[in-house]
Amino acid sequence: MSRDKVEVVRVTATEFELSDGRVYQHPVKLEPDEIPTLEEFQEYYDYWQNLLSPDDDRKTTYNRTSL
Repeated sequence: MSRDKVEVVRVTATEFELSDGRVYQHPVKLEPDEIPTLEEFQEYYDYWQNLLSPDDDRKTTYNRTSL
């Protein structure tokens, strides 16, 4: 299953907005000198989106002994 790429269109100290209109709060407020550029934040977003989205052929193993 393939999805259209979602772009980061706005990043503030408290939240970020995606091109599809979704807005998410950061887990912690960023200081003004810590706010990444759109390009930097897009790289972070793409990395975590790829890591956390199980919509490819990767297998997820649930192993109770690892808990």
